[in-house]
Amino acid sequence: MNPWRPFPVLRIVIPFIAGIILSRITGAALTLPWFLPALGLIFVWLAVVKRKTLSHYRSRWLTGILINFVFFTSGWILTNGCHPNGWKDYFGNHPESTFTGTVSETASLRRGRIKTVLEISRVREGHNWKPVRGKAIVYLTSHGASDSLQLGDVILFHSRMNEIPNTTNPHAFNYAAYLTGKGIWYQSYVSATHWKKLDVSSTLIIRRFSFSIRDQMLKILRTNEISGREFSVAAALLLGYTEEIDEELRHDYAATGAMHILSVSGMHVGIIYVFLEFMLSFLSRNPTGRVLKTIILLGAVWFYAFLTGLSPSVLRSAAMLSLPIVARTLNRPSDMINVIAVSLLVILAADPYLLGDVGFQLSYLAVLGITWLYPPIYHLFTFTRKIPDKVWAVVAVSLAAQLATLPLTLYYFHQFPNYFILTNIFVVPLSSLIIYTGIFVLAAASIPLIAYLSAQLLAGMIWLLNAIIHFIEELPFSTLQDIYITLPDVLLMFAMIIGGFQFFTTRRAIWVMALLVLMIVRMSVCIETRWERAKDSRFVVYHSRDGPLIGFSHLDRAVIFYDGKGCDLPLSLVEREQKVHADLKACKITLRRFLWLGSPEATHRIPAAMNTLKKSGNFFQLSGKTIALLSRKIPPGFKRNIPVDFLIITGDPKVEMEDIRRTFHPAVVIIDATNSSFRVREWMTEAKKSGIPCHTVSRQGAYEAEFSESVW
Repeated sequence: MNPWRPFPVLRIVIPFIAGIILSRITGAALTLPWFLPALGLIFVWLAVVKRKTLSHYRSRWLTGILINFVFFTSGWILTNGCHPNGWKDYFGNHPESTFTGTVSETASLRRGRIKTVLEISRVREGHNWKPVRGKAIVYLTSHGASDSLQLGDVILFHSRMNEIPNTTNPHAFNYAAYLTGKGIWYQSYVSATHWKKLDVSSTLIIRRFSFSIRDQMLKILRTNEISGREFSVAAALLLGYTEEIDEELRHDYAATGAMHILSVSGMHVGIIYVFLEFMLSFLSRNPTGRVLKTIILLGAVWFYAFLTGLSPSVLRSAAMLSLPIVARTLNRPSDMINVIAVSLLVILAADPYLLGDVGFQLSYLAVLGITWLYPPIYHLFTFTRKIPDKVWAVVAVSLAAQLATLPLTLYYFHQFPNYFILTNIFVVPLSSLIIYTGIFVLAAASIPLIAYLSAQLLAGMIWLLNAIIHFIEELPFSTLQDIYITLPDVLLMFAMIIGGFQFFTTRRAIWVMALLVLMIVRMSVCIETRWERAKDSRFVVYHSRDGPLIGFSHLDRAVIFYDGKGCDLPLSLVEREQKVHADLKACKITLRRFLWLGSPEATHRIPAAMNTLKKSGNFFQLSGKTIALLSRKIPPGFKRNIPVDFLIITGDPKVEMEDIRRTFHPAVVIIDATNSSFRVREWMTEAKKSGIPCHTVSRQGAYEAEFSESVW
């Protein structure tokens, strides 16, 4: 029997996702490769002219190729259509002008500026207004009108739109890539005198009404004297409002594997559904009651999604849950894998860029893991008593979800909660009680005494939840940290999990062979990586605005030179260590030394283990490569030719690119993040005219180079 036969929707989702991924990898090219339309015409000809041939059993593979081709190209085309490069009416085509935009996300106050996301709708050209589209992050200097800035408000502003720079260091969180996944490529800073809120009707009526109801619910919690951390957790659990969660509390939940509790998702919607399913079970006795029950369940699920602000995670969960509810009413069997595939296809068709969202990936993997892995894990043990059975059910669900998401969790967050099972044993039941009690508090708001007493009970349960989370976080070895794996490692881990579980359930020897092959592949990759690193040296110019930060490394040894105002202070050194921490951990650097460029002993303090790293003034040599640091104007009489491989410009010196070319003949010029944007633009223009390869750290992120030398 064909193992794919029970999952027809899953079979078409896979090529659809492949088309999205390929489009993202190729940068969302505007045109398809020439051979794809040609193949399309051939398949259309087969489907129309040779349809009898396709209907034969022996020719079924042609039909499969045709269907896969259609969905692959659909994913490609839809992804291309979401990329602004193909939009003639994209606001980014107007770098500086007057715009109007609608607030599409809740505004937040940060360092005296209002940060918000605007859906840009119009741009001014001369005396006329032109319709445009696209999203941008806008930082508005606050004034009186900013206090009332809400979702759906329309803003008029004049500013210059700038591409969001890549300010990341290696192996650190890439904020620019994160925003790209949300369809945001531009940002703008607007002074208080260059923007105002327009008195026009909002185009986001539904979402604005949703947020207004949520604000009323938050007011009920505050009125009943729920405050502090208890309020922040209650608001997150019940309504998806996470703005008031402090960093320490967020860290505790993340380190114990309970972060999913603080973001309204499938678990929260499922808790509501299970409760209503139990309460309305009496309606299942006749057809009319089943229809009424379905209407109530669907209404409750979507009202809860509406109440929590219609966030993407809740919309996914509501859509995924609605399908089996309707199928049960119609007496149609609903396989959960197909339900997941249908919701995945619909959501990605609406927004293909969601595939790159971390929350989206983890959400679907967790649901898929619970659907596929939970039943066999649960049936490993049988308990006759109810309480042990319920505890084991929670453990089995936790194991299934953790296994399914493990590779991505390690890849994105670089840590693993060792006590996640212990956490979920306490957190899942207690959070369910908190949600039920919280709903009762909101429902009983019109009866002050009952609402107040139940609110105090709610606050007590949340205090207990926070205390349990904090206690588990403080246990010895609660978290494995600084785990850095590559994308090939992620794919190999997924393959090994699937192979291991298939052997566990089928007991077929072929899966053992597959696991052995995967292990050999993994070991081969590790050996090859180690071998390459043994031959290579690495040079990095990190992103640092308060002084140059330059790293030289080989194997597990590294020297990092730093400079800037106050760099001799311990606090300054700690800040610089934090900037390179992720990179050093990912490269498995165990021997490191930070040297201040301003110290006269810096040259003599280079460890003996880095014996091929030499420093003389502002010149470095590593593995036969020469690196120069230019931090001031070239002296007038300095006319000697000093060819270098890399030239780092730092400290905003008053130099011309032509003088640099004549003096140093650099193979690559690296402009670090300490230089002013005005000079950076000038140097980039001059470098383009002179044909000098130039890398701007403030825009393109840290510069990395690897090179070999047999001396090591």
